[in-house]
Amino acid sequence: MRDLSETIVIAVDSSGVSFHKSGGWVIRVQGRKRRYVKVHFAVDVKTKEIVAIEVTMDDVHDSKALPALINDASKLRRVSEAIMDGAYDNAEA
Repeated sequence: MRDLSETIVIAVDSSGVSFHKSGGWVIRVQGRKRRYVKVHFAVDVKTKEIVAIEVTMDDVHDSKALPALINDASKLRRVSEAIMDGAYDNAEA
């Protein structure tokens, strides 16, 4: 078991999950077709453990989910560094 005072380095990314054969549900709930759910996650690069996860709809930019991921990961251990791709590079977030 890891010391909870130890710092961690996290990697952050997201993936989309499409709705298939959902009938009229997507249109009724979202008002349009072809919506998908995005799963944003933060992983401890040393242990490969998922330390935070956020689920949003496809219209939420990756940079908007980033603060919640870092906050949730920080509840477990202090985050010393976060590694992410260019999708999280946004001056407005």
